[in-house]
Amino acid sequence: MPSGPGAKILLRLGELTADEVARRLEPLFPALDEAGREISLDIYRRLARGAPVVLCEAAAARVRKWPGVYYDSRGRIVGYWGLSLAPMRHRLRIGARELFAWCAWDTLFLPAVLGTRIEVESERVHLVVSPEKVEAADPPGLLVSFVVPSGEGVRADIITSFCHHVHFYTSETAEKPPGAFLLSLAEAFEVGRLLNRRRYGAAL
Repeated sequence: MPSGPGAKILLRLGELTADEVARRLEPLFPALDEAGREISLDIYRRLARGAPVVLCEAAAARVRKWPGVYYDSRGRIVGYWGLSLAPMRHRLRIGARELFAWCAWDTLFLPAVLGTRIEVESERVHLVVSPEKVEAADPPGLLVSFVVPSGEGVRADIITSFCHHVHFYTSETAEKPPGAFLLSLAEAFEVGRLLNRRRYGAAL
């Protein structure tokens, strides 16, 4: 498959560019103004330190209205839009810290959000991903299954409506989740890069 901003990605609805996929995904996430962008990035980066996040009351009141935020029994944030402290299939190493991602695609967009290089282990998949690119992938030729869920599905449960359909594959002939299509690593990374740019702009 070709990759890059102008690459065509085959969907059931026809052919879309990576930018068009990012455009379809953007409304599924909480709308962020300048303050919202700062809060969102603060949650990601504090969570990446390996401890639950406690927000000031004003920020906490705002975030409680957002989907995709998970709390422990003490009301602290332990999972946020792809990043988790709780063990999951996709293990992330940032220096000596171990964190987890909700799905295969999260491992590709999180390095830019966190501003750091990440080592990824997911069953037999090993990646090194920087904010700029996928630096290494084993096995080579990896693919990522992808879906564009409805807003209702995301608001109900982002993990079951999206993450459960987004996996790593080694073959284009592998059986995919219903409604899913396959992207190369480069294409999946590009969708994440474009979505990050749309959501955070110069704040990254």
